[in-house]
Amino acid sequence: MKTRDEGPGGILRIYRGGLDEGVRRALEEGRWEWTDDPGEADLELRPRSGPQGRSVPDPGAPSLTAREREILEYLADGWSNEEIADRLGLSLATVKYHAGSLYRALGVGRRTEAVREARVLGLLDW
Repeated sequence: MKTRDEGPGGILRIYRGGLDEGVRRALEEGRWEWTDDPGEADLELRPRSGPQGRSVPDPGAPSLTAREREILEYLADGWSNEEIADRLGLSLATVKYHAGSLYRALGVGRRTEAVREARVLGLLDW
């Protein structure tokens, strides 16, 4: 699997769809500060990681079948449908069927959107 550098100098990505206009504007304009008191916080950022640093899915994430998760991992690694079919010993039509089911579950239309949404929802370990 491909990995990202999460070390110093990495990028913190925030899903702006869950932010109200005022908070989003303040973040974009750089008008924010850290606080150690959750009672004073307007926005609380919590890491989505469980034991051994593995990703913990968002509780609102769609339920995927084992095969859909497997296909998702290969899509995230950049494999083509043909390569996935060959690797799993499936027909190309079967891979496309599972990929389509995955897209519908995530509410997306393309593989890049599926991978992005899966990362936002914590469905991928990287």
